[in-house]
Amino acid sequence: MRYIVVFAQQEIGYAVGFDTYADATDFLYWGYEEYQLIPYGTFDALTGEVWPYQHRGERVADVDEQLISRTALDYLRSAIRRIY
Repeated sequence: MRYIVVFAQQEIGYAVGFDTYADATDFLYWGYEEYQLIPYGTFDALTGEVWPYQHRGERVADVDEQLISRTALDYLRSAIRRIY
């Protein structure tokens, strides 16, 4: 799991991990199109880069990149605790 997507649903923030960037962006695209998710962006766990999500060239949420990073890192810490 390298790419962590951060999004909101009914004003609650969530994160989910994916192995490929294509899968991560597909999730955000279809989540926005079909399931009323508010996509914030994608965090690369290997490099620490953040890509705010743009739907058809437009940002749908004005979220600080630090929020995306912090949420993704919290998700990773939680996932690691569950493993060990």
